[in-house]
Order: sequence, then C-alpha cells, then structure tokens
Amino acid sequence: MFPNRSKLIFLFLILLSITPNVQSKDPEKITIYVDDHPLLVEVVNTPADRAKGLMYRKHLAENEGMLFVFPEPDYLSFWMKNTWIPLSIAYFNADRRITDLHDMKPNQTSELYHSSEKALYALETNQGWFAKRNIGKYGVLKLPDRIKTAR
Repeated sequence: MFPNRSKLIFLFLILLSITPNVQSKDPEKITIYVDDHPLLVEVVNTPADRAKGLMYRKHLAENEGMLFVFPEPDYLSFWMKNTWIPLSIAYFNADRRITDLHDMKPNQTSELYHSSEKALYALETNQGWFAKRNIGKYGVLKLPDRIKTAR
C-alpha cells in the first residue's frame, strides 16, 4: 500500500546495520597526589580539552578530579559555564605548590575564579575535597614523570 515508505524503512534498517558501532572512549585516568592524598584524575592538556573541562558532567566520584596542564606559567581564570557539579579548584605554580584555592558555584558565568600568581596547573575536584583533607596554600602536587606541560 505504501511502497515508497516500505523501501525507505528497509533502506534505513540496512544502513543502521552496516554503520559501525561507535562508542565514546573513556578518558585515561591517572593517580596524582596532593600533600600525600591520592586523587584519580583525567589529564587535559590541549586547548579544546581544557575549554570543555567538566562541562555537562552530572557526577564526579569522591576522589576524582581533572588536572589542567598548561604550556607555560600564566595568570589563569576559570568559570563554571554548563558545569553542573559544585567544584573546588586549586592553582599550582611551576614548583607545583598551591597558590590559590576557590570553591566554585555550579552553572554560572558571572564569576571568574582567578589565580593570583602565574600557574602551570589547575586541579578541579568535588567542592570541599581540599578542605576535608586540610590542604591549603603551598600544598604540594606530585605527578607521574610522564605528565609533561601542555601542547
């Protein structure tokens, strides 16, 4: 009765069956330490990955975070556009010492969270992660040797 419609459905099913099954690759996670406290992090070191950050995520496990690696020390600023999870951020200088800590409000663009000194790394965690562990200014970041500065 609907020959064209049947042909379209048949063609659609054939195309669907031969399309490769593309799955998103889970990002690699590594263990780092801040003042001897372990944290499992995704490392982002390209401009595109740094720009996306933790946007659109709905959950971050207790001892997980994201480490932003930059090509050279600079004054950094972060915001929380399209970021649904309340986060804390620590900025680390080239000596891998915390220069600043901020608690960031979810999903807003009116506030920027700045580093007061030039920083080479920024680490985002669930809000309160640093405070719960009594990690403050000058806390030390320990990274595996394979972590290089950004591209």
